[in-house]
Amino acid sequence: MSGLENTLQIELKLEKEKTNQALLKDHVEKYSELTQSMSKILNSFEQRLGKLEHTILPVYNITKNLQKQQQNLDSTLQCMEQVLSHYDASQDVCNLIHQGPSEGNIGSFLDGLNKLKKAKDYFLNNNPQSVELENVTSLFNNGCETLNNHFKSLLKKHNTPLKPVDLLDMIYIEEDSSNEDCPSIKQVPPSAREELNVIAQWLDNNLRREYVQIFGDERSEVIMRSLQNLKDHQKSGSWGNEPLKSRHAYGRTTDAGVKKTTSARLQQIFERKANKMFMKASQTLGQSAGLAMKKNSSFGDILAAEEYGNDNDQELEKYLVLLLGLQKLLVWERQLLNDIIPPSRHNEVFSRLSQQSIEMVVRDAEQITSKVMRSISRKEWSAALGIFSALKHVQILQPDIDRICDATQKQQLSGVLNRLQQTASKGLELFIESVRNDAGGGGMVSMTSSTISYGGGSNVPRDATVYELTSNTIWFLEQLQEHCDTIGGLLQTEALYTNDLDRIATHKAVSIEQKNKALLGIYVRKVLAELNYTIATKSEQYSDAATKQLFKLNNTHYILKSLQRSALIDIVALTEHDCERRYQKMIQDLKKAYLSSWAKLVSFIHPLDDMPRPINSKVKDKERATIKDRFSNFNKELEDAVKIQRAVSVPDVLLREGIKRDNTEHIVPKYNAFFEVYSDVQFSKNIDKYVKYRPSDVTTMLNRFFDDTV
Repeated sequence: MSGLENTLQIELKLEKEKTNQALLKDHVEKYSELTQSMSKILNSFEQRLGKLEHTILPVYNITKNLQKQQQNLDSTLQCMEQVLSHYDASQDVCNLIHQGPSEGNIGSFLDGLNKLKKAKDYFLNNNPQSVELENVTSLFNNGCETLNNHFKSLLKKHNTPLKPVDLLDMIYIEEDSSNEDCPSIKQVPPSAREELNVIAQWLDNNLRREYVQIFGDERSEVIMRSLQNLKDHQKSGSWGNEPLKSRHAYGRTTDAGVKKTTSARLQQIFERKANKMFMKASQTLGQSAGLAMKKNSSFGDILAAEEYGNDNDQELEKYLVLLLGLQKLLVWERQLLNDIIPPSRHNEVFSRLSQQSIEMVVRDAEQITSKVMRSISRKEWSAALGIFSALKHVQILQPDIDRICDATQKQQLSGVLNRLQQTASKGLELFIESVRNDAGGGGMVSMTSSTISYGGGSNVPRDATVYELTSNTIWFLEQLQEHCDTIGGLLQTEALYTNDLDRIATHKAVSIEQKNKALLGIYVRKVLAELNYTIATKSEQYSDAATKQLFKLNNTHYILKSLQRSALIDIVALTEHDCERRYQKMIQDLKKAYLSSWAKLVSFIHPLDDMPRPINSKVKDKERATIKDRFSNFNKELEDAVKIQRAVSVPDVLLREGIKRDNTEHIVPKYNAFFEVYSDVQFSKNIDKYVKYRPSDVTTMLNRFFDDTV
């Protein structure tokens, strides 16, 4: 039964498949018929398209040729119009060119020049032998010349030099003035700056560079006249004491009636500049290494200890103001340049407009430094201090100059710095030479006046007090502390000092902060060495041995106390750690040498071993003469010493009293022993003639030393 069911199922499936096969065959036949029908339609369409292309393509080609001919005709007409316009250019713009541009309406004139330029280029390329080329070229050149003249006249109209008081106000008050406050820009209004910029751009694009010379020369004249007005004002009696104006100066309000000296104003300016340098340097170091910096007081207080009194200082002060004025003017000119001149010409124009004024300040620096050198040659050492101060100020001003100048101007202005550096270095060198050369001279001195003259040298004091050279030298060295950084920078360039510094660094660590102090210490040490030698040489001019030692003692003691008082001893100690101890030893040695000057006097009273021994206050006749001579010679030596040394001055109280005490301790006990033995001896009929002084009298006489008023 199961097999029958399977058979039936298979038969049913077979019948179904046959039915599906018949249906599929029917569909295939229908699709075939449709394909054949579609193929016939497409063949018919293809035939019709072929016929259409054959008919339309000739018409299209004819139309395209007609369009091209039309375009060629239009282009030809345009070219003809352009060519004709070139031929008519001279006539069309002739009146415009001859009339020249008018201020505020430069566009039409430039359009006319552009038309001539196009005509010139056309004839130059297509008909260079034509008369028309000569006509348009001549008219174009005339137009460019007229444009240059207009550029120049427009500049001249606004090229008013700054009045001295305005420039000084801007230097003193508006040291950080913005672009809007710039006097040069305010002098040239926006409309004029815009017109000048349009002209400059057109001339530059058309390779007409005359404007570079015009702008450079005109603005150079403004700078020069402004600076010359300032110099003339500096020569006037009111220079340095002008009150600041009560006005809204260049957009900022100033206090009325504020009066400050020029030195005080300069101090404020350079303090601001130095503080900016300090802040910038500290930020840089702080960001790069996380270090903290100490403010260098030598920058912030550069004028506090200086009083401008002599002519050289006045000249240097005026020159600093002039240099600040130049720096300010150049900043303003750079700003004006940005508004008018194409960037590609900035350096060229700026170099031209700044050259004359920079040459002037360099020339003035040479004149001033030459004058200072003449003063230094006359041993007016305050002039050297003025140079150090000026050099310090110029070094502070240098970053501002570097920001506004290119390499050429920096090189020119470096002449000012170099000249000051050379003068300052020469001043240091000449000072050492002056101390050294003061040791010259010879011959014994005469103590008949307040000073002692000798051949070939200067005068030494009659009273053997502190030598003028000593006090002047110490004063000069004390002032050098205010210029430690400046002098350190100068000495770094000299092998003699750097070698010493390297030698010191091998034995003792010298930090960067101490480097300049160490270099100054080396210089001070060299000066002191020459001074010590000079003092020793000068002492030989005194005929009295005691006075020689007192002269050296006075001066050496003064040097040590001055070094300690001024902290110079700490600076020298960086290069010679036992400097203070060495001077103290010198003083002790000089005291011993002074006491040894009593050797002859003491020899008459000490020792007593070779003296006759009295018996019951009596001596032999032959021994009486010996005792007489001893008393007589002692009295004479003591009286001569009193006469000489009462006239000697020992200014320092402690030193003076110490010498008196040493004299008493050195002489009185010996004389007392001599006096006790021989004062009662009957060695003469006139004892009082020989025994003139009791020990107390000798003490009193010794206490009268160094005081000629008693």
